[in-house]
Amino acid sequence: METKEYRNLKLIVSWNGEKFHGYQYQPNVFTVQEALNKAWEILTNETVTLCGCSRLDAGVHAQYYVLNFHTVTQLTEERIIKGFNGILHANLALDISVYHAEFVDSDFHSRFQSTGKHYRYLIWHGFSEHAILTKRCWHVRSKLSLEDVKIYLAQFVGEHDFAAFRASDCSAKTTVRQIFKIDAWTHPIYPEMLIIDIWGDGFLKNMIRNIVGTSIEIASGKRNKNTITEAFSHNDRSQTGVCAPSWALTLMEVYYDKNQMSQKLQNNMKELAPC
Repeated sequence: METKEYRNLKLIVSWNGEKFHGYQYQPNVFTVQEALNKAWEILTNETVTLCGCSRLDAGVHAQYYVLNFHTVTQLTEERIIKGFNGILHANLALDISVYHAEFVDSDFHSRFQSTGKHYRYLIWHGFSEHAILTKRCWHVRSKLSLEDVKIYLAQFVGEHDFAAFRASDCSAKTTVRQIFKIDAWTHPIYPEMLIIDIWGDGFLKNMIRNIVGTSIEIASGKRNKNTITEAFSHNDRSQTGVCAPSWALTLMEVYYDKNQMSQKLQNNMKELAPC
């Protein structure tokens, strides 16, 4: 009897999160994991277990999402990319794309071996609008000071207990996380667009959106300036700011090499596109 040899396939995937209820499979809602499983079954007639690098909130976008699974397929990496994208786009009409496919060591795990993640949040502030860009942002209808926003965001850098900044249904066993760096800057052409880049070792459910929402409320004068420092002590979600909308958040990159991530953090260049 022929023995099937399993290989570990790593994929880098991107998607527009508008029509998905996050990455991880959930009953009664449509997720990216469900879509990818369906596409793989169409392509190979094989049922696999996908291991994703992060759950992601409903509506959040991904520019660089890493997942892996074990498969017996003999398809080449090039054929996998072509087949996946053909099915995702032509058959299923979904806004998901496979950028890279690679067979890796059998012990590689996209979630447990990650050393850090980079997320980006977009804010459009003021009363003017842009037909394309404003829709990708959280539109805050008041003027914001970049320096004020940076001051409040800086308070999150370091290792803290982020219990006050997670969703009420978050199931994480520990709420301590480390944020390596937060960078806030304005678009070089459109000063109404504020770009917030956040690097950390991991994030709780809704954590980034609550961090951004709280910081913007303080900068707008809607919340006490001591809200963040006090939150690290009382751990009460009801005492922190609004959860910023999901459509303005994108997973930009996932790191598996500490040196690569360190170099990225030391690089102060502003990477505008894609945003």
